[in-house]
Amino acid sequence: MKSRWAIGIGLPLLFVTVLAVTSCATSQTPQATAIPTSTPTSASALTPRVEEFPICINASSLKVPQYSPDISGDIVVWQDERNGNWDIYGYNLSSATEFPICTNPTDQEDPTVSGDIVVWWDNRNGNYDIYGYNLSSHTEFPICTNPSVQNIPDIWGDIVVWLDWRNGNSNQLINSDIYGYNLSSHTEFPICTNPSEQDYQVVSGDTVVWLDNRNNIPDIYYIYGYNLSSHTEFPICTNSFEKSPPDISGDIVVWQDGRSSSWDIYGYNLSSSTEFPICTNPFGQINPVVSGDIVVWLDNRNSNSKTCDVYGYNLSSSTEFPICTNSSDQWGPAISGNIVVWQEWRNNTMGIYGARLTFEE
Repeated sequence: MKSRWAIGIGLPLLFVTVLAVTSCATSQTPQATAIPTSTPTSASALTPRVEEFPICINASSLKVPQYSPDISGDIVVWQDERNGNWDIYGYNLSSATEFPICTNPTDQEDPTVSGDIVVWWDNRNGNYDIYGYNLSSHTEFPICTNPSVQNIPDIWGDIVVWLDWRNGNSNQLINSDIYGYNLSSHTEFPICTNPSEQDYQVVSGDTVVWLDNRNNIPDIYYIYGYNLSSHTEFPICTNSFEKSPPDISGDIVVWQDGRSSSWDIYGYNLSSSTEFPICTNPFGQINPVVSGDIVVWLDNRNSNSKTCDVYGYNLSSSTEFPICTNSSDQWGPAISGNIVVWQEWRNNTMGIYGARLTFEE
């Protein structure tokens, strides 16, 4: 799964979005060998071996050519500004090849991928809609083109979910709802249309989770969930502290939590209905993502400033480990299996990097 947004470390009451829109230069596809994309994770494994590699680096100074990566299996996707507007590009880790996914002259943003399907929000119709692309058939298709605004999609298998303003204020500030679409049955359905604000939904299996402001307290969001099979909604975390967008993999939900003086990472097991801390280091942790037993986040412990590193945690062995502590700034991690990807400002260029985690006895 991918990191949905970025929050300023050490500022539990301030949301800072790091999206920047600038021009960009010609892409340089790194000359990399194929990266193995599956390594079994042992429950008794401790610190993994981390092998880092570049995915897409543009030789442009003071620009943001690649942004918002996501990964599923051996496919990495991101939004890219090499053509003067935001487009969607991809990279196959097995064949070490880069390829365009959507280069429509309007903006396409925030791609997410599951299996062969990539989805994103698209401005070709004058307001943001949800579009998709099948990597196997090389075909693009609309998912939701309602005249209101739709954005920030997520996908798992055949289910696509997104934020939708058809019932509220189209200025993208209040009254957003959550809608879904089944790619197999070609049916759209509401997930949560509570008159309060719902934000930054993610989906895994039969479960959708999101941030919810039904308490009507500014900046204090709850974590809620919805079971697609039983059509039942349920609370996950309703304490009175600020929280960031969650992520989910299987039965595990993770989020960024402001209950202490700095941001921490907490988790919740849907099967056992138990909440647990993952990382409470006093210097602040943000943007958690999870895949299987591995939780990944951005961590400020090595700089005590705005510079972030990438850290991970093995839920099976209760072991924390560094993934990337390069002196430059890392943002927007995503994980699938044992591959972690992120965007990084390194050598005066914003690029997409990755790391393979190998857990050994």
